[in-house]
Amino acid sequence: MNDTAETIFISAAEVSGDMHAAKLIRQLRQTQPNVRCVGLGGPEMAGQGCELLEDLVGRSAMLTHALAQIGFYWKLRKRVRKYFRENHVDTVVLVDSPAWNFHVAKAAKRQGIRVVYYIAPQLWAWGGWRIGKLRRCVDKVACILPFEQEWFRQRRVDAEYVGHPLFDHAEDIAASESELWQNKEFPRITLLPGSRKHEIAKLWQPMLRVAEQIKARFPQACFLAVANNETTADELKRECPAELDLRIQCCSIAQACADADLTLVASGTATLEVAGAQCPMVVMYDVSRWQWYLVGRWLIKTKYLCLVNILAQRELVPEFMPVLPKTQVLAQTAIGLLSDENLQQKTRAELTDLMNPLKKTGASRRVAEMVLRNSSLLD
Repeated sequence: MNDTAETIFISAAEVSGDMHAAKLIRQLRQTQPNVRCVGLGGPEMAGQGCELLEDLVGRSAMLTHALAQIGFYWKLRKRVRKYFRENHVDTVVLVDSPAWNFHVAKAAKRQGIRVVYYIAPQLWAWGGWRIGKLRRCVDKVACILPFEQEWFRQRRVDAEYVGHPLFDHAEDIAASESELWQNKEFPRITLLPGSRKHEIAKLWQPMLRVAEQIKARFPQACFLAVANNETTADELKRECPAELDLRIQCCSIAQACADADLTLVASGTATLEVAGAQCPMVVMYDVSRWQWYLVGRWLIKTKYLCLVNILAQRELVPEFMPVLPKTQVLAQTAIGLLSDENLQQKTRAELTDLMNPLKKTGASRRVAEMVLRNSSLLD
C-alpha cells in the first residue's frame, strides 16, 4: 500500500450536507487513515478533521443581504479555482447544494480532477436541462434514492445507488429511542418546522395554529417540537402559546416520531425520517403565490412534491404545498387522521412497506469506497 497521503476536497453548503459529509469523512479515515480531507463545509466536517477553507454552513444560517451573499460566493469561487490550480487534489466530492456545487465541479474539471457527486441534484424533479452540465463536470454520481440510478444512467451519467445516509445507523437509532412520550396521553403530535430560518419563518406559526385546533378537538393532546440547536429552540419557545402542552427538544427526528401519533412536517428529507419511523404525517411547505404560479409550476416535473409521495407514486400522505391553504384545512386533515384508527394503522403499514427497501445501511461506507476506488491507496 502506498503511504502517500491522498487529498480529498469535499464541498457541503448546508446543515444536512455537513452532517452527511462528516459521516463520509469518518468512513474515509476508517478505510484509509492517512487520507487528508480539505474543503468547504461546517462544524461537523471540522469535527472529523476536515481542513475548512470556509464555513459555508454557518454562512447559510446568517440573514445576510442577498447582494452581499452574491459578492461572497463570487470571491469564493475564485478562491476555489486558485486552490485547485495551486494544490494537488485527487478527488472532489460534492454533497447536495447544486446551485453552489456545480461551480466547484466546473473548477475541478478544468484542472482534470476526478469529481464524485454525493446526494445528486434532483434533476428528475426540475432543472432537467442541467443534465448536460452534470455529465460534463461529474465522473460519478452516488444516488440515495432507488429510482435515481436508472434515471441517470438512461441519460448517460455514470450513477450508482448507495442507499440513503439517513439510515446509515438505523440500528443505533432504534436502540437509542428515548422515552420522550412517557406518561403522555393520546394524541401525541410532533412538529417539525424545518432547520432553515426561512422555513421556520413560514411554517412555525401555521403549525402552532393547527396545533391549537387539534387541542380544541382533543383537549388531552400533547405536542413535541424538534429544534436542530438550542438557539432555534429558544426562538421557537418565544412564539409558543402558553396553553399548548408543547415541549421543544433538540433530539433526532427518529426519537421524536417513534411513538408519536401524527407529525406535522416541513417538506424535505425530514419526511423520509418520519416515514422511517412509520408515523402518519401531514406535509407542509409555503412559497409565495406569484413565484409558484409565474415560475415554479412550469419548472416542477413531478406529480407530487413530497419525497414520500414521489417514492410511492401516489398521495400516501397528505401534502399541502407549495402554497399553504388556510390552517382550518390543515387542521381538518390532521384531526381526520387522528380520529380514524384504521386509517392510522393502514398508513403505518404502507409507510413500512415503502421504507423497508430504502433502509439499506452503509451509504457512507459505499461512497467512501467509491471515492477511493481508483486510488493508489487501495493498491
